[in-house]
Amino acid sequence: MKINRIISALLLCIVLLVTMSCEDYLDKSPNGVISNTSFYKSKNDAIAAVNASYTILQDFWLENAAFEKDIISDDAVKGHGVDFSALTNLENLNPFPTDGVISSLWGDYYRGILKCNLVLDNVPNIQMDQNTKDRILGEAYFLRAFYYYNLAIRWGGVPLVKTTINADKTPSRATIEETWAFMEEDLTKAIEKLPQKSELSSENIGRADKGAAQSLLGNVYLFQKKWQDAFNVFQQVINSGEYSLQPNFGDLFKPEFDNGVEVVFETQYKGGAPFDFSNGFNFWVRPRNGSTIFGLGFCMPTQNLVDEFEVNDPRLKYTVIRDGDIISDEVKDFPFKKEWAPETGMNCGKYVVGIPVGNLAERHEQNLKNIRYAEVLLGYAEAAFQIGNKSEAVAKINMVRARARGTNSGILPDVTIANDIFAAIIHERRVELALEGKRYFDLVRWGLAEQKLGAKGYKAGRKGLYPIPQGELDTNPNLNQNPGY
Repeated sequence: MKINRIISALLLCIVLLVTMSCEDYLDKSPNGVISNTSFYKSKNDAIAAVNASYTILQDFWLENAAFEKDIISDDAVKGHGVDFSALTNLENLNPFPTDGVISSLWGDYYRGILKCNLVLDNVPNIQMDQNTKDRILGEAYFLRAFYYYNLAIRWGGVPLVKTTINADKTPSRATIEETWAFMEEDLTKAIEKLPQKSELSSENIGRADKGAAQSLLGNVYLFQKKWQDAFNVFQQVINSGEYSLQPNFGDLFKPEFDNGVEVVFETQYKGGAPFDFSNGFNFWVRPRNGSTIFGLGFCMPTQNLVDEFEVNDPRLKYTVIRDGDIISDEVKDFPFKKEWAPETGMNCGKYVVGIPVGNLAERHEQNLKNIRYAEVLLGYAEAAFQIGNKSEAVAKINMVRARARGTNSGILPDVTIANDIFAAIIHERRVELALEGKRYFDLVRWGLAEQKLGAKGYKAGRKGLYPIPQGELDTNPNLNQNPGY
């Protein structure tokens, strides 16, 4: 069962509380706003507070325009000319510190961190059963690390706001090493406190669990090239037996398989709910042809991406919509026309192909995948290769390829130890995780961004980082801008 994101009266109160500035929160308790002295009293208060920590995942830029991460890579372009021009500078790898998307993303992640800090500062003092308290604190540690992870891969070292109590109003930037280390601390605590996925009760399915924390920690290690640590923690996820590959790749993004066997961590939505609690991503990437059952058509895959797929790879038809393709039975009388996607002639297929939407395209029920088991297997394969364990690397790459191959033994041959294994990892991550927001950050951490994205406008001197928002620099004299801006 998905977490119910239709917020109760208690949760509405906590949202009002946490959207105040940190300074206001610490200094006063205005009329009509519940303060920490009157709110954090019960188990229900604690649950409402941690639920509020998840709501950032449903904000506009993290949901509807989640393809922000894809159009900065060689996998996709925004498309549709000047439409949604807020993303144009970012797409061209030339964002400005004054761009609204830059400040919005920065602000979203720090609002999430604030909500997590409120949980971590106040829930320990609530009298309640220890298992539930541990789970709630574990979720907050995980989410705080998740938000810092998303900051770090975009901006590098960032201010580490660890508490709402006597918090520094103008914090300096931590180094990237300090930022990674703080995430490691949070995720270690989360792993200690969180249950396994199978141990969650039905009403709690969809919450962060131990495997999610371990998987995110593995990704943190990959970015730091801590290969043995990454190998060890990914191995724990694999050996837990909690996850497996969805047998049919085409089912992965269908709502009936939300929270399925391959899901490690995904954002939860409720179909038909208000826009803040339902999924609009489908509508933003669904092809545009003017019909109410189509969408806005952003995120157009490139031919470069299509050319990466091997002949007859079944994943391609679920990843990229091409001329003449039937999007779903619901619109079988309207085969896709390349004219609907003027820049590349193609549209995003993930979250769209084979999925009927009726009149709920903009308020859909399907969850957004943040981490899935295939990514864990490929992260493990990369770490295994880097520590010299080629047999394990090849085995896990081939697991992913075997699922994609299905019963067709004539395609996607197994990778062998004699192959260029690192090239196989690069290839498999691209085609398996295409249009899921991984490619750009992979290229940056591999040192391949200048080679692959130079023609797109990548500037090596910027080290793949976004600019610190100008508004943050203006209000915090202790912040310094990233290089090249």
